[in-house]
Amino acid sequence: MNYSVVIASINADKNIAALKALNQLPAHEKPKTVFVCVGQNPSYQRNLGVKHCKTPLVYFLDDDSLTIPGEIPNLISHFQDSRTAVAGGPNLVPPDAISFERTVNAVLASWMGSFKVRSRYAAIGSVREATEKELILCNMMVNRKTFITEGGFRTDLYPNEENEFLNRLLHKSYRLIYDPRAGVYRSRRKSLSAFCVQAFRYGRGRAQQMKVYPCLSDLIHLAPAFFLFYLIALVLPWVINSDCLLLSLLKSPWTWIPLFLFILLSIITGISAASWHRRFMDVFKVPILIFLRHSFYGIGLIAGLFTTLHKPAKNVKVYQVQWTAKAYKLKFLSEDK
Repeated sequence: MNYSVVIASINADKNIAALKALNQLPAHEKPKTVFVCVGQNPSYQRNLGVKHCKTPLVYFLDDDSLTIPGEIPNLISHFQDSRTAVAGGPNLVPPDAISFERTVNAVLASWMGSFKVRSRYAAIGSVREATEKELILCNMMVNRKTFITEGGFRTDLYPNEENEFLNRLLHKSYRLIYDPRAGVYRSRRKSLSAFCVQAFRYGRGRAQQMKVYPCLSDLIHLAPAFFLFYLIALVLPWVINSDCLLLSLLKSPWTWIPLFLFILLSIITGISAASWHRRFMDVFKVPILIFLRHSFYGIGLIAGLFTTLHKPAKNVKVYQVQWTAKAYKLKFLSEDK
């Protein structure tokens, strides 16, 4: 079955790694057409890209998603069932990733670091029907007709636009598939500050998504915000000098048990990561990154609950990729203002 690729990027002059990887695929696995949509609103860029596609399937990739030979056919195979609207797989840490990226990946792929969404960062389990918690937009194939019929992505929501879209599909009984055999390589954040900013953005995006399309399954994502309030509550009795009964109760040793349990489980995760990946320092680094991930995610959640959705920026240029022997060039097609 033919498929097209849509890539959202911020700059047409950027060296797009995803295109180089696509060009290295075997001939029978290459897409029929590839569109690069350049702008500042990835949701709108992808919607516009789909409109240019003529194939029954559209494959969304980020501009740094590196396709792996032999894995795309696994995604395509799931659309033999007419109920399938979306199929996707994990984004994996590249083989040439630096040490910090590998530690970040150990956090993202762990239960303590990501809970159920860890399947987005590691090939976990077998092929199965999925929810938005297991699928990720940097490696996601959709049925084009269904995508258009259901209105595509909300253009005022980024990130988490795919999560809201997938929830809409689930509630209309469409079939979503997670296939661990259909991965792409994608770099992780290379610095501590970038890692924390990413966690904040994910938290803010989740909160905004919950405001526009609330689901009971999203309640678990509020845990980091409650974790923050819990940490503040532990500190309050020591900074406020008062005989208040509540503050006195918070001084009880029992109130520290959840924190000790969190630390213990994080250390166990660090030991497991260090033994599995043969990086001794992960014993110390992984627990710290787990703590920072949940803390900044929680801050992002709180910020997202009190911020409005951004106004969609619709100045988008669409290019079609033309392949040369060893590279590519972009042919300008249209500009949407």
